[in-house]
Amino acid sequence: MNFILSKKIKYYTKESLRWIGLIVFGLLIIALVIWIKYKPVYSVTFLGKEIGMVTNKNEIENTLQEYTETTYGDIAFITLKELPEYELKFVESGEKTNEEEVLLAVKNTAIVTYRRYAITLAGTQKAIVSTKEEAQNVVDEIKKEFNQDLELDLKIIELYDSNDIVPETVEVAVAKVNEDEIVQTKLKEQGATVNGITLSAPITGTITSRFGGRRSGYHTGLDIAASTGTPIAVAASGTVTYAGNRGTYGKLVIVSHGNGVETYYAHCNEIYVTTGQNVESGEIISAVGSTGNSTGPHLHLEVRVNGEIKNPQNYLYK
Repeated sequence: MNFILSKKIKYYTKESLRWIGLIVFGLLIIALVIWIKYKPVYSVTFLGKEIGMVTNKNEIENTLQEYTETTYGDIAFITLKELPEYELKFVESGEKTNEEEVLLAVKNTAIVTYRRYAITLAGTQKAIVSTKEEAQNVVDEIKKEFNQDLELDLKIIELYDSNDIVPETVEVAVAKVNEDEIVQTKLKEQGATVNGITLSAPITGTITSRFGGRRSGYHTGLDIAASTGTPIAVAASGTVTYAGNRGTYGKLVIVSHGNGVETYYAHCNEIYVTTGQNVESGEIISAVGSTGNSTGPHLHLEVRVNGEIKNPQNYLYK
């Protein structure tokens, strides 16, 4: 009896294993057919809409994470409105995925927050630049323009804004602050004094070219037109440190007034002083001419403080 039972157990076990093997083989065949004809992909849904299919969802997620974490230029941070949702499905192996389009669709809805820097004057925002370095350059340039005694409430404020505000160049920002009524009032209060040296106008005439940028390049002084031979008076007492010809300046007189202040008188027709001579404010030192690089008789007047070129109209001919 036990023998018969043992044979039956062996038989059914063998049959069971055979059927299991057939089932496994069949499943492998089915899997192979599916593998050849179909491929697994992830359908991507974003903001309630299917936007495409991708092969590797982890790769998409990692790329989006890098996008939000890697900032550059004046971008402070990037925030995605929503993360995509993924659903595994099988499609025919020839069907194409569109990873690039999926990434672009998500990135296009991102909120980009910019870091900018505002220059304020007496608490009022006057200009915006891209970097802190540019903002400091603006403040430094404005301070260079004026007497060190001129006190201005200039501050640099860090801004965060999701709008793509177009920042200004340093030159434009400087000009915006300079034209403010507060600055102009301070300049009038300061008068013609620079580093404690009071200046007076060397001649009376018509201003034909101002300080700053122009088509032919940066103009380092102020041009005042007058007839040839018009007497030029020194702007303040001092010592003549140069009197003679100098390249594009033509006939040039340079006077040092102390406290680092110098004045230049260029394109002269005649020079009446010599190097090393002491002169008193208002004394005639030369005459208007058109020597050097000049298109007509005029005085090219420069003001320098500790070697730095200043706008003469900060002190004269306002």
